[in-house]
Amino acid sequence: MSERDTAVGTRALEIASALFHASSGEKAAARRMGPEGAPVFWRMAARFNMTPAEEPAWRAITKALALLTPASATESIHADGRRFGAVLADGGDAQARLEKPVFSELRLARLLAVRGAARHDALERAIRMLARKHPRIDVPSLAWAYLNDDGQEIARHYYRRLDQSARTREKEPQNV
Repeated sequence: MSERDTAVGTRALEIASALFHASSGEKAAARRMGPEGAPVFWRMAARFNMTPAEEPAWRAITKALALLTPASATESIHADGRRFGAVLADGGDAQARLEKPVFSELRLARLLAVRGAARHDALERAIRMLARKHPRIDVPSLAWAYLNDDGQEIARHYYRRLDQSARTREKEPQNV
């Protein structure tokens, strides 16, 4: 893992931790956050000495993490290895035997095709859909979804999760 990967992961995990420990009012402010930011975001921006160029992406990441962190959270939303693409496929249920993905392949294709500023909006819509299921997720992989316009990593983990589920179903005995 490169130094940059480690820095992004550390930053994302610190933000998730700050949101977990934040008051319900601070979490709500982060969920509603627009370009003006929110106190929890500005504390993290100061802690990590973010440049103005970095702030828009990290503000979007902070908002996504806030959307995924319930007001009554009793544990962090981070689950090592539960990549964003896999969570899109199974909705956060790592044990689910998927007949069809929670986030359709068509929606995934549309999400992966979006570039630039509109990508953050598309990711936020996907996060809002997932948030209803209260999934646990690999927080650094979510951060990279915002920081990297290349959706190959998302697609790779999405289809790997679908394939895993299909292979599990094939191994199950069939009732005839």
